[in-house]
Amino acid sequence: MDEDIPAPPRLRSISPVFPVRSLPRALAHYASLGFGVQPYADGDGYGFADRDEVSLHLSLDTGHDDDSRHDHEHVGTAYLYVEDADALYDEWARPGVGGLARRVGDTPYKLREGSHVDPDGNDFPAERCATAAPVSILDGRPVLLTEWAEPVPREQRREAIRAAGGLGRLGELLGRPHTLPPGSGPVARPGGSWHHLADGHPSAEVAAASRMLAEAGYLFPEGERPAYEALCAEVAALDAAEGLPDALTHPDFVLANVVATPDGTILVDWAGAGRGPRVWSLAYLLYVEGAKDLRRVPVVLAGHRRHVTLSGEELDRLAAIARARPLIFAAWAVCTGRKTPSAALAEAADAATLTEAIAARARATHGS
Repeated sequence: MDEDIPAPPRLRSISPVFPVRSLPRALAHYASLGFGVQPYADGDGYGFADRDEVSLHLSLDTGHDDDSRHDHEHVGTAYLYVEDADALYDEWARPGVGGLARRVGDTPYKLREGSHVDPDGNDFPAERCATAAPVSILDGRPVLLTEWAEPVPREQRREAIRAAGGLGRLGELLGRPHTLPPGSGPVARPGGSWHHLADGHPSAEVAAASRMLAEAGYLFPEGERPAYEALCAEVAALDAAEGLPDALTHPDFVLANVVATPDGTILVDWAGAGRGPRVWSLAYLLYVEGAKDLRRVPVVLAGHRRHVTLSGEELDRLAAIARARPLIFAAWAVCTGRKTPSAALAEAADAATLTEAIAARARATHGS
């Protein structure tokens, strides 16, 4: 009887199907990874990427990154076995290739393993290098040349940002570089400070603000001296987040530095970026959005928590850290003649009240 049972059909290969937000962009990305790419003949939002014995299918899915998804869900994953993982990392991590290539390392299961995430999975949409050697020198300072990102018309900007995931998406984008392991080269430089004042860690920004105030002291009349001295003391005592977990951080991660394109949002203005306290950039983003409406705070944090859970100390110091940048801006305004020290002190008191409320919302969100 058994001899009459036919053998099961033999499986020949498998082609994962990855959902993408923009088929042309996805095809261009996989071409930069060395794949041969082509759209499906009838142009219905489907395409193919082939390299050696590996075949991927790319399918247009504009709703796959909806913020309503749980943070443990992924867009698409495939395990790729290669002859030389280190060589492939070097190829896929070169300047000008989008997505995120994570370094190769040894695993407990005896493999050399790395990963690459394309711009439609857990990517970090940021400025793309324009060439393989994108750094030029202008007036003695390095300048990064990046590709043009075509924005939507101004009147469509708000809706485009909302369609890309809004504030939850922005918080998620900030959380992604906060998960990256320490690297070398430019990403290892001390960063986080506002580049108009200083270069380096946030502590350099605070120190520069103190020096700026000290040098401008002669400008203020006697009636403003007590407020000026109190302002100097407050700036000198600011919490620059020293000793807290560090990560690759963008010093000015706010909606003003978002370019809204038809394919999503792209972060710009990376001057001052580098390795620094991760909570510094998050605190400023929460301040900017919390000042508009405190209900925005948990929305931002919900996105950020997809990648990072703040430590207890980060939450305890969040209010003090969040008031640092607005107080530094107030000091800047005082030294440039835009505000009196008395007005800056009054604003600082309001900011302190607001940041305590923001921190309370953050603790409630992390405790829920």
